Amino acid sequence: MHRFAAALFGLVFLSAVPAHALTIDEDQAAEPVRKLVAGFIQPAFQRFAENAELAAVAVNAICEQPGERTLGSARQAFADSALSFARVEFLRIGPLIQENRLERLLFWPDRRGIALRQVQGVLANADESVTDAANLPAKSVALQGFTALEFLLFGTGSDDMENGAGHRCRFAAAVAENIHAIALELNDEWQDEQGFASVWTSPGSDNATFRNAEEVVGELLSIPSEAFEIIRDQRLKPVVPEDGKANPKRALFWRSGLTMDFIAAGFEALRAYFETAGIDGLLPEEESWQARSIEFEFNNAEAALARLNMPIEDILADKERTGDLTYLVILSQSLQSLFGQQLTATLGLSVGFSSLDGD
Repeated sequence: MHRFAAALFGLVFLSAVPAHALTIDEDQAAEPVRKLVAGFIQPAFQRFAENAELAAVAVNAICEQPGERTLGSARQAFADSALSFARVEFLRIGPLIQENRLERLLFWPDRRGIALRQVQGVLANADESVTDAANLPAKSVALQGFTALEFLLFGTGSDDMENGAGHRCRFAAAVAENIHAIALELNDEWQDEQGFASVWTSPGSDNATFRNAEEVVGELLSIPSEAFEIIRDQRLKPVVPEDGKANPKRALFWRSGLTMDFIAAGFEALRAYFETAGIDGLLPEEESWQARSIEFEFNNAEAALARLNMPIEDILADKERTGDLTYLVILSQSLQSLFGQQLTATLGLSVGFSSLDGD
């Protein structure tokens, strides 16, 4: 219980935060973003593109040489690709939110099971149009990304691909190619010297997106704030038991066993985001303790995730581990508040708009 008390104390303590006006100019405000882009964002999107390519190759190999080995390799490549996406999917700005790329890569939450019904319908009808990656961008987003590919590789009937289940395999190969194509677009746009990275690091009166230092730093802090809200509300709370009722099948990637790995990768990436940008350097000296508070909560989350390194169904079958899952919900709330309320208040910034508002 002491873990819960410490986290709750951190949330209550946020109520008395001194406010300071942001005293840096546009160039100083852009410096953390430049560090973030070069040191974290660009390498992470490049890694995603590379892993997505390997997954596309591995899934295609099942079609060419069906067997236990190629299916196992494809499943591992899917995991590598999905976890590299976990390290960038919270960067819901610029390229990722354009052209429905986020939804095409990850159709989630899917409370009505739309993706499952659509994928199963395509399989039942042996619809050949989905076996060509060039056709997928015009299809439902539920057929294009990781949730569809997970079912094809891990869902009911997936073991048949060892024996050469042709249509399902070709569909899976097309989805994997589609994911790779989107990953390449994202990488290209983040690497582009005239792309969104330039927009974010060049505030001014002629910049329609970032006009001043406040908007640059506000975006920098709103990204992790929204990310922890997503982790809490879309990844954790749906599977935390209510009234003793646990349902592991409400978890993202339960079929592939990647539920907690995906969440852990997100936490690791958010910590790297915070440290690479050097956000602590924006704080007045007398408020530097706030950065230590964030590191403290990241350490707590890391320890909790280490105890939760198992399939979600095993966690929900164990009362103590379920308690750790609930604790992780509290930590997500604490970290959201630290970024979205405490740091912004200290720097005299208003909390930024959340794309989740009204969802």
